[in-house]
Amino acid sequence: MLRPVATRWFEVLCPRIESVRTLAELARTGAVELELRRPGAADRPLAEIAAGLAEYQRLAQRYQRYWQRGRLRRGPLLEAPVRVMERALARIAAWRREADPLIDQLQACEEEQVGVRWLEQIIDKLRGSELDFSRVSDCGPILGTFCAILPAGTRLELAMPMLARGVPWDAEDCWMILGPVERIEAAKARVKAQQGRIVVRPPWLKGDAVAALARIRARLSFLSRRVVHLYAELDTLFDEYALGDILGEVLWLDWFSRRVGALERESEHLSWITGWTDDLDGQRLGAALDRADTRALLRFARPPAGARPPQVLKNPAWIKPFELFARALGVPGDDEADPTPLLAVVVPLLFGYMFGDVGQGLVLVAVGLWLWRKRGLEAGRLVVLCGGSATLFGLLFGSLFGIEHLIPALWVHPLEQPLLVLAVPLVFAVLLLSLGQLMAGLGALAAGRLGRWLAVDAGLLAIYLGLVGTAALPGAGLGWLALLGLGWYLAGSYWVAHRLLGTLAAVGHLAEGGMQLLTNTLSFARVGAFALAHAALSEAIVTMAHTAPAWAMLPILVAGNLVIILLEGLVVSIQTTRLVLFEFFNRFLRGTGRVFSPLPAPPAIVTGEAL
Repeated sequence: MLRPVATRWFEVLCPRIESVRTLAELARTGAVELELRRPGAADRPLAEIAAGLAEYQRLAQRYQRYWQRGRLRRGPLLEAPVRVMERALARIAAWRREADPLIDQLQACEEEQVGVRWLEQIIDKLRGSELDFSRVSDCGPILGTFCAILPAGTRLELAMPMLARGVPWDAEDCWMILGPVERIEAAKARVKAQQGRIVVRPPWLKGDAVAALARIRARLSFLSRRVVHLYAELDTLFDEYALGDILGEVLWLDWFSRRVGALERESEHLSWITGWTDDLDGQRLGAALDRADTRALLRFARPPAGARPPQVLKNPAWIKPFELFARALGVPGDDEADPTPLLAVVVPLLFGYMFGDVGQGLVLVAVGLWLWRKRGLEAGRLVVLCGGSATLFGLLFGSLFGIEHLIPALWVHPLEQPLLVLAVPLVFAVLLLSLGQLMAGLGALAAGRLGRWLAVDAGLLAIYLGLVGTAALPGAGLGWLALLGLGWYLAGSYWVAHRLLGTLAAVGHLAEGGMQLLTNTLSFARVGAFALAHAALSEAIVTMAHTAPAWAMLPILVAGNLVIILLEGLVVSIQTTRLVLFEFFNRFLRGTGRVFSPLPAPPAIVTGEAL
């Protein structure tokens, strides 16, 4: 903790025909990022099946909807990629010869279902009218009808002698159109030009609205049964041709082609898998190779010259949610400190102070537990800790759902002593910013620049503490610390620069750095201000409830507290994040590390998992 950890360079030598299977198992660990030792020696082991993969992708665009109903039933591929691809395409071609006629029928049925459902809705609006499709049918090939659904307010423009009748509709305009058969196609084209949808009347639709609805529902029932039957036939074909086996293998090859593409060739028969891992002891990688059952050798070696290792943060599980603050700047470099363990204390304290209320804090704890336990979100732990801190400060402030004096304040009621509430965050700011300066010293130690930090930056810290102490405690005589720090800073600057001009430049940096420190300190006054604003808003809600009729008191309290939790919770979260990122982090953190990007795992193809 307090320092990022550099990943290790690993190398795996394996047979070329087993490289996909070996790499897939390594990727499943989520602990490897690939990087070639010698980019000039890149080998593309799947180059010979590129055309086959392109054909698979083309087929998948059409048939994925039907393939995804099946299940994959075997483990990673065990043969050379060329043989797997050839067998897969041959198997798919054989399956298509029987499946294509069924798919054509299925698509026709589903398309008809859509149109018939539209007709059902249209004719249902005309129940009880004089509509009778039998009269149109009696006219033989002379008259034709269709329905048009147009955007609301669209003016229907049809040439005579076409007749149109409006149908009551929601959000759009619906028209039933009647006219000579020779004019029907032209009318449909006009409707489509006006961004309309066409609903065609099938020949079997006859009778009045009631009889037509009966026919429609009978047809829908038939189509539903037919669709189920066709899907069952396709599922049977999927199993008969064992597509679950072959598609699983092709998915691995497709994953390798998209995510990896190239490895390093050792010889005609051997390949290197190289890169970085956060599995520092190698146990997970070794276990993955054992599961893969390949003839692979794993070793950890020195990285190639000039290679820059990614950095990872190693923190206990309950602290990990706070890593998101440091990751907002990237990842700490190897010469920077990881502030995550400190943030596990600082963030809840800042949030709880601004949002101090026992009841509202417990609500946040409950929400955080739900997010963590039920939804699986790690951020839920952060909400739990911040809610717990708000509950603790609620006890100190004596606030329960905004009602003060209902429980005794263990420290102070904010609105009764506002100056004290404003002053405490400033003291906290001095401690936190001083800690930030010390964290910069820790980074300087890691980078081998501790001497410069002690000579210059430590003097700035002494000046800061001296000035703040003199302002806060005028009679304590702490001015000597600021003068000592000034002399320390100037002497250290001359020692570092070895010339007077460097010392003069350091005076300018001192003015800028000192002003920035003081500004950052005063910025923490917002913590107390938001604590007072939270208390004032809660007091306003309670006052409204007390002045309202008795029946409205509880609804006002409930609604008011919900508003406070949602609104104040968002505002306080933003302010906490701002103070951490822009006031605390700018003392020591730049996020210069390289982010570790693990290779995504391949598709799951074990027994019982969906495609």
